[in-house]
Amino acid sequence: MTRSVFTASKNVCALIFLAACAAPQQLPERGIESITLEGGGASVTLTPAFGGRVISFGLDGHRSVVKFDEAFAAAQPAPPVDPAHSAAPYMGATVWAGPQSDWWNHQSVWPDLAGQGWPPDPFVSLTEFSATVDGTRVTLDGPESPVTGLELRKDFSLSDTGCLTVTAEAKNIRSEPVSWDLWHVIRVQPAAWVFAPVSGEGDVRYTPPNSPEFQPPQLGVENGLAYADPSLKGVTAPRREGKAFLTPSDGWMAGFVDGQVFLVTFDLLPTETIHPEQGQVEFYFTQAPGDPATSVIEMETHGAFRTLAPGETMTATQYWSAAPYDGALTADAIAGFIHDGMMQSNACKGMTK
Repeated sequence: MTRSVFTASKNVCALIFLAACAAPQQLPERGIESITLEGGGASVTLTPAFGGRVISFGLDGHRSVVKFDEAFAAAQPAPPVDPAHSAAPYMGATVWAGPQSDWWNHQSVWPDLAGQGWPPDPFVSLTEFSATVDGTRVTLDGPESPVTGLELRKDFSLSDTGCLTVTAEAKNIRSEPVSWDLWHVIRVQPAAWVFAPVSGEGDVRYTPPNSPEFQPPQLGVENGLAYADPSLKGVTAPRREGKAFLTPSDGWMAGFVDGQVFLVTFDLLPTETIHPEQGQVEFYFTQAPGDPATSVIEMETHGAFRTLAPGETMTATQYWSAAPYDGALTADAIAGFIHDGMMQSNACKGMTK
């Protein structure tokens, strides 16, 4: 049932026609509540469900660069809030706390999970957040998590240039300090070429796949860029699976898919502020040849690892934009586009330090 905050939403876009607009709605085909912001030729759709997620983003008239499983969401719109369900493959873009190795080490709700690195906290991946719509801004507020000791807030604002500001805020709700970072996780279409700037191969490291039968990723590193070819050329295993951790040389990462460049910018942080088990940029791959339905790439960033005093908060912000890309989907063509002025088409220009 749609909450009262959305009952007067049908005329929102008509009232805010001069800039971006918010169009909250309930989509029967998804079986979940959703809120759409439109502006600058781009749109983003959010849901308060499943820990508050972005379920689509991209240029008008193009397929979403963010992958979300609408059929799965419609079949399981109200999952139980427990670890057995917290890794359910809804996809979309969400926020976790890092490092992953500590996920279950500071809680007593499920003591048998202590020391485990999976699944994620169900209080931030499954609970329904409360939503507030204020013009072109949407705020999603989550519950207090007894797993991490954090209370999350996610704030989304779309400008009339098409720049989406995505800010995660975490508050320590415990009576003692807690230590975490904020981890933005964006699932993108498995056909996306993903790129990030690095100084050299020494700025990329890998973890082994979760199964020995899978083939780990190997990024190309050339001309100051690390990238992955989504075609799975040379992959002989049933699946390419694993993660690449990057120390970026500049504050951006990009995905190229369906005639668009999806650009995510952020403040470049000193390496020593990033937890040593993580990277400021991370690319996770799980791709099966011939099976795009179960395949996905994750574009991720970590904020600074911090110790929060009781009641203290921290934030981590990304800036999203989409622009047309009509070049060839090859490493050389995309690298040329990046070096020849990709940032000139950045709708979020000037937002980062």
